[in-house]
Amino acid sequence: MGCCGPEYRKVVEDQEKKVNQNPKETFPIWGKIVSVAIIVSATIAFILL
Repeated sequence: MGCCGPEYRKVVEDQEKKVNQNPKETFPIWGKIVSVAIIVSATIAFILL
């Protein structure tokens, strides 16, 4: 079984189907919270200074 064998191609196609079926990962909730906290902090610092 080489790189171009029919079984190898079948395995690769099956793996591609599995990867394509998985939903895209969204930005994690903790990342959103940290981003909002940084923006709010920067806004408050800008207003006060």
